[in-house]
This record gives sequence, C-alpha cells and structure tokens, in this order.
Amino acid sequence: MTDTPWVRVVIVTMNEGPLLARCLSALLAQTDAAFEAVVVANGSDPAILDPALPRDPRVHVLRLSANIGYSQANNVGADHDTGGPPPPFVATLNPDAFPDPDWLTALRAAAGRHPQATAFASLQVLDRDPDLCDGLGDEMAPVCLVWRGGIWRPVPPRARLVEGPCFSACAAAALYRRVAWDAVGGFDGRFFCYLDDVDLAFRLRLRGGTVVFVPTARVRHVGSATNGEDSDFIRFHTARNRIWLFAKDMPGPLIWPLLPAFVVVVVLLLARGAMRGRLRIESQGLAAGLAGLPRAWRQRRAIQRARVAPWWRLAGAMTWDPRLFLRRAPRRGRIRPS
Repeated sequence: MTDTPWVRVVIVTMNEGPLLARCLSALLAQTDAAFEAVVVANGSDPAILDPALPRDPRVHVLRLSANIGYSQANNVGADHDTGGPPPPFVATLNPDAFPDPDWLTALRAAAGRHPQATAFASLQVLDRDPDLCDGLGDEMAPVCLVWRGGIWRPVPPRARLVEGPCFSACAAAALYRRVAWDAVGGFDGRFFCYLDDVDLAFRLRLRGGTVVFVPTARVRHVGSATNGEDSDFIRFHTARNRIWLFAKDMPGPLIWPLLPAFVVVVVLLLARGAMRGRLRIESQGLAAGLAGLPRAWRQRRAIQRARVAPWWRLAGAMTWDPRLFLRRAPRRGRIRPS
C-alpha cells in the first residue's frame, strides 16, 4: 500500500507506443510513490496503446474515441474520476518525457518551499544528448515570442543552477497546484496544443500566481515526437495561438502600447515563413487566429476582471531584452556565474 496520492500525473498519448511504455516505466520507478497517473488515450489505436500499459493500480486509463487535442485531453485527465478525492496537485507529463527517479520528490519539496507558487517547471534535457538543455523553464517576450530557456545549450553543472522564477512551466513535465488549476479552468481547450501551457501560466499569474523552475526535477525529453519537429502542424497552431494569447491575457496597460510591436513581429514571422517556403501555413494560422479574435476578446473580459496582480508585476515576469530571446537564454539569475 502507498500513501494517499498527493499528485495526479496526467499523460496524454496518441499512438506513442514504446515512448509511452518508457515514460510509464520511469514514472513507476519514482522514489515518491504517492501518486496516481491518468493516461488519456487521445484517439489512440488499442493495438499500439495496450502493450505499453503496465499492470499497476496507480495507473488509470481513459480511452477517448477521437483526438480532442492535447489541451482539452489534459483537462479531461485532470478531472477523471479515479474513485477517490482529487489530489492537491496536478502534474502533466508527455509520453516522450522520462523523469529521473527523484523527479516527483524534487517537485514536492519545491512546492513546500514555495507555498505561494502555483506552477513548477522541470529541468529538461535532450534525450538524444543529455548534456544539452531542452529547457530551463519557459520564457516569454512581451510580444508573445516564447522559448525554452537555454535550449540546445550545454546543461550547466547542478551547482550553478538556481531554483527561481521563470515565466511558464513547459507542460512536457510540469506541476500545478490543483486549487489554482481549477480556479482558471486548466488549459484553454481551444488552443488544441502549443502555447497552451504559456497561456495557462499567464492566467495563473494574472491571479497572483508565480512559476518556479526546479533544477533538481530532471527529465529527459525527446520533443515533438508526435507531430514532428517544426512541422506545418506546429507552425499553424503556434501562429494562431499567439494571436489569442496576446489578445486574452495581456493586461490593459500593456496591450495597447505593445500592439504596434506585436503587429511588427507577426509580419516579420510571416516574412520568415515566406523565405522558408512556409508562407501558406503561417498565413493560415494567422487567419484562424484573427477569425477567433471575437471569442478571444470575450474570454479576455472575464480573464482581466479576475486579475489581481498589478500590471507591472506581470511586465517584470516577461523578458524585455531581445538579446536573451536571440540566444534562447533563460532569465538572468537562474545560472550562477562560473
């Protein structure tokens, strides 16, 4: 018998098969065994899914007949009835992310050290080369350009990494307080996937929450295992969702001064897409984003009415130095000088 679960780990899968099996094996090897897992089979083929599932009472399987999107599938998994009260934390773990044995132990300890924080980000390293970063927490520029801090750069020694704030937790391996998750409604299902975790972090911040990067919570991450690296699918959803992210979440004192710069960035991204032969898909994403603006603006009214954090605190959580974006660097202060 294990202790009462303190966290529900939601794993959304769509025909990842062997990757899912490896992910679940790493999860079941956690030194902190007081968890429950909900595997959301998001339109998965049973012939691919079933061989990957372990026989462990902590692992619950929710089979969906169709792919409802990563965002909504995580919400469904978080709300799934497993026969007991929902644990006070929700973790999201991608099937291509493989946590170290003390991943949950590290996140649980960090949650105790930071009782006011509402989300926690993991140290992600590339599975193909664990000496390279896949992300030291997510960062966002005020024009809604988002990146995983330190991506593709050498992983700093553990002694140089500092536990501290980042803008968002990459949902490939993140932890959220359930009460905060429920207060904002989890992910926005309209996003389907991509930038949905940044949108969630932004809405948590608007309500006074913070996000903490936990360098001792380490996972190996393949990345884009389902949709392909920099595929048309990714480009479309990123272009569309960036419009909604800016429209929904940016506080009033910031949205209007930043709007011209945001428009310039959108135009530059279209130009880059044209140079790379991707203008059609980037334009389709932009058109879908603009078509969805009326609903996003209606969402904005409710989101901004619930805001309790001052706009300058939200501005301070963003990365204003464009050089950090160009280098895909994390916020200053998360890596000690050597």
